[in-house]
Amino acid sequence: MKRHYTSSAIIIKNNSVLLHYHKKIKLWLPPGGHVELNEDPVQAVHREVLEETGLKIEVINSSKMNPRNYKNVYSIIPPFTIFIESITDNSNDIHEHIDFIYLCKIVGGKIKNNNWVWFTKNDILKRQDQSYNLSTNKELTDELIDLCIQAFKVLEE
Repeated sequence: MKRHYTSSAIIIKNNSVLLHYHKKIKLWLPPGGHVELNEDPVQAVHREVLEETGLKIEVINSSKMNPRNYKNVYSIIPPFTIFIESITDNSNDIHEHIDFIYLCKIVGGKIKNNNWVWFTKNDILKRQDQSYNLSTNKELTDELIDLCIQAFKVLEE
């Protein structure tokens, strides 16, 4: 199976998370996209967020590993988590995204359009008991609900 690397940002501000409704796949999603040739996942998430939202972000290091430089090696901020997502493209071919998901905060810029919506923690928690597979509201998936709840918890610590 073909796999593509992607990076996504869970942007938290004032106990809310920034999402947009993806009309093609009919789901709420955070900003993100493909890691391009010659960029690492952290560079990709910065670029994708700026391109899609107009915001400049800082990636939050939610791990105990701090980036370091060595002689011929350097490390980058590890992702908050990594999802492997099954994707069906326009020609009904299936591939996977290996999605590096980062917690982020805004450090500049301005949201450039009305496609972006701030979901409060309460908005997310209200949907926690709804099963994606059983609910009539299938636009906010179980994995995104769980991811947002975990992000809120980490930032409260």
